[in-house]
Amino acid sequence: MRRILCLLLVLCLSLPLTLAASGESVFTPGTYEGAAAGYGGDVTVSVTVDEKNILAVEVTAAGETPGISDPAIDKLPALIVEKQTIALDTVAGCTFTSSAILEAAKAALLSSGASVEAITLAPAEDAPASLETEERTADVIVIGAGGAGLTAAVEVLRAGGSVLVVDKMSSYGGNTIAAGSALNAAYTDIQKAGSMAASGLDYVKAQLALPPHDEYMARWQESVQKDLDAYLAEGRTNVFDSPDLHKLQTYVGGDYVANPKLVEILGNGAKDSLSFLEDLGMKWSPEITTAVGATWARSHQPQRVFGPKGSDFVIPQYEFVVKNGGEVILEHKVEHILMDNGRAVGVSGTTSAGQPFTYTANKSVILATGGFGANVEMRMRYNRHWANLDETVPTTNLPSATGDGIVMAEEIAANLIGMEWIQLVTGGGGFSASIANNLYLNAEGNRFVAEDSRRDVLSGAVLEQPGSFFWFLSDAHTAEDIQHGVSYDGRKIEDIVASGGVIKADTLEELAEKIGADPENVKAAVDAFNKAVKGEAADPLGRRVFEFPFDKAPYYAGRGLAMVHHTMGGVEINELCQVLSTAGEVIPGLYAAGEVTGGIHGGNRLGGNAIADIIIFGQIAGQQAMK
Repeated sequence: MRRILCLLLVLCLSLPLTLAASGESVFTPGTYEGAAAGYGGDVTVSVTVDEKNILAVEVTAAGETPGISDPAIDKLPALIVEKQTIALDTVAGCTFTSSAILEAAKAALLSSGASVEAITLAPAEDAPASLETEERTADVIVIGAGGAGLTAAVEVLRAGGSVLVVDKMSSYGGNTIAAGSALNAAYTDIQKAGSMAASGLDYVKAQLALPPHDEYMARWQESVQKDLDAYLAEGRTNVFDSPDLHKLQTYVGGDYVANPKLVEILGNGAKDSLSFLEDLGMKWSPEITTAVGATWARSHQPQRVFGPKGSDFVIPQYEFVVKNGGEVILEHKVEHILMDNGRAVGVSGTTSAGQPFTYTANKSVILATGGFGANVEMRMRYNRHWANLDETVPTTNLPSATGDGIVMAEEIAANLIGMEWIQLVTGGGGFSASIANNLYLNAEGNRFVAEDSRRDVLSGAVLEQPGSFFWFLSDAHTAEDIQHGVSYDGRKIEDIVASGGVIKADTLEELAEKIGADPENVKAAVDAFNKAVKGEAADPLGRRVFEFPFDKAPYYAGRGLAMVHHTMGGVEINELCQVLSTAGEVIPGLYAAGEVTGGIHGGNRLGGNAIADIIIFGQIAGQQAMK
């Protein structure tokens, strides 16, 4: 984790107000330090004061996620000095980091002798926002600074155009920067180095035996059969895969709801998306894995050159954009797509301060605003397949995922497809974003679902368990051999254990006792799993993807839930990422990429496909927007 340092020195004469009237002392002059727990560890803040004023605030250490946490680290120290108080709102999208900074600053100020009342005065009101419309022009306006939007912006700049990337949040990255760090791509050098269980071939054969749904599926099956015949003839034992198997599994895994033309593009472009990111400076881990719900070992993980979680899937693009003349404009909420004679020509909206803005596109507008997983009203309106998706069902999404782009597109008669397909994912219970050799146990200590199942199957099975939760079990194979002591989101596993986020034990019996499960059930579940790993017996729940036996102490357990994760529906696009109208016609000048679109994943998204999606279709949108 890179060290983030934000230093602001403000002279007393420039302060707009002081904490005490003349003659009163509030602080003992000097520099003081405080710390508070953030998302990725302690955040340490240093403050410098004289008798009456806060002179400087410095965040000296923070283990937070780059991109997400930066706005809080950049803004809050300045605001504390400007407003002379810690009674400030958290920065949107950076709640954990903001709270940690304010708490750490509070601790430092109290140690200087200040009273709580003196440092929590209501801040002075800001001057009213300008009502004059801010106007800008660029070749392409991109709405949304997540992975798809920034990837599109890279391609606009490479094509010689100018670009403005506009986002309502105070930080760039969207949901991508908080993603689980996996990109599915078939038949790569990394994947070829791995091995697979023989039972995996039975799964491939089952896919080949399915009646073809259409000519695309028939062609994919024919291609995969030829590859499989060659694989068997050569006696290979590495992971069997191909772009056409990726397409076939994506199409079947989405219940044939997806547009096969878009699935074709996804499968063909996934391998190149690895190179796209490598060219921007990121590096891939040498181990292949299987993301939760991926159903196959083709998930590539970054080495976290740029930070934890999905940092490597968005920060490289951001840095390219700002270094090559593009602009990323934050805290500007786009509210409307501007049309002229049926063509998209720009956007309008309001800044976080209340100032209106209008940006004109010389060539095109790209919609990359993400899905609506954090919009309870919207997901309840479109839900057709889950018993309940109200506010009692948590979400993995950031607060920004409210479907704004879908609403704007519908306003100009763009067609929406697949809106009822809302994906839940099992999460919150561990330190790995893959199934690896992890097990799902219910409260009684029994396995209840094949862990390599689709996400809708996993989530549905969890919801049927007592208490609608599960225990996510891992051993040292996962913690040490796969994760190398660091969770998928960049935290040290030992720190997660120390904080109580995960339970650790030296034996299975001890682990069972700590989670309140029957030790005999836990042992039986592990024994049956290990027999399947060794090929001594079929897995009792039908699992096909294995990596290690579950036999290396220490053992870990985390409590997990089913949570709203991805919305597969959105605006309809064609193969060039052009947005289609309700009449089935192209809306000139308007493109879309990422989770705001529908038709790519069908009724269920395979885990690890979303990152490939945003890179592949983000590139296409950026390239076509310049044409």
